[in-house]
Amino acid sequence: MAEFRARIGVHYGFLDVADDQSWGRTDWANVFFGRRPTGLIATSPGEVFLVTGRHTGTVGFTVSVDDGDPGPDLEGFEDVVEVPFEASRPELMLIQWAGEKTDALPRLSAGAGSYRMRYHCRGMDDARSSRDYHEVVDEYLLQIWPAPAGSPATLKVTSREGHRHIFGS
Repeated sequence: MAEFRARIGVHYGFLDVADDQSWGRTDWANVFFGRRPTGLIATSPGEVFLVTGRHTGTVGFTVSVDDGDPGPDLEGFEDVVEVPFEASRPELMLIQWAGEKTDALPRLSAGAGSYRMRYHCRGMDDARSSRDYHEVVDEYLLQIWPAPAGSPATLKVTSREGHRHIFGS
């Protein structure tokens, strides 16, 4: 397992993960909005869109890249969803708003190809009401491992924000 862990700045309640050639090419209005199989994460070849509870400020963010399914952390997180991902390249970056800052993520363990991403969210409800933009209120874990393509899955939803994004309520 390889891991990236940092405090990350978010704007407009989302982050992007992509390779250097795919970033910014996805038409998210057609790929994600209005079609919410998981509501918190969406993928396009080489690019991933991640929703956060914090609109603007700092979040805790961890990415782990594994050789196999590490298993979900259903006890430590309020909302857990997963999606298939087609990696165009083995090098991905975590991209903050409009590319203002990027962080290299651990290299994908099996190179380019088919992966599974599991997105864990904690503290999204509290982050929506927090006014201290430097305090980390919400935290996220993105697990990535090689896997054949499969259907998106919602493993756990307990937060109001998770319900709103996933079920539209």
